[in-house]
Amino acid sequence: MFKKIAIVAVLVALAAAPAAVAQTPAVQEAVFNYIANLPSDYMSIGVPALKAKLDAGEKPFMVDIREANETATGYIQGALLMPMRTVPRGLERFPTDRNAEIIFICGSGLRSSYTVMAFSIMGYRNVKGLALGMREWNAQTFPVVK
Repeated sequence: MFKKIAIVAVLVALAAAPAAVAQTPAVQEAVFNYIANLPSDYMSIGVPALKAKLDAGEKPFMVDIREANETATGYIQGALLMPMRTVPRGLERFPTDRNAEIIFICGSGLRSSYTVMAFSIMGYRNVKGLALGMREWNAQTFPVVK
């Protein structure tokens, strides 16, 4: 129960951040630059690496945490669609194996980094965010489901 309360608290606190960041272009640019310059193995996976995994037939547990109006424009085939605000209510849908690979997907990598942090706090050891998110996936013109 404590873990569920903790993830709700972290996600609620962080859910307000994107709105504040979006209203401050300098902060938004700094966040994007920070995310873009993280080491490639730092709790994230690059778009080309994820595409290669999928092309090789691997099936990581992917969760697209964007809102419905965002996923309506396209999402990666095989991803579970679960807006970030609903993740705490849907924890039973996640692997019980704390070593399972889980990849969170959002628009830019910001929301997925918050969710990666929350799941790390809950003891998951192989969680990653899609670096630069769907913005980069679409820039690479990789396929999406609509």
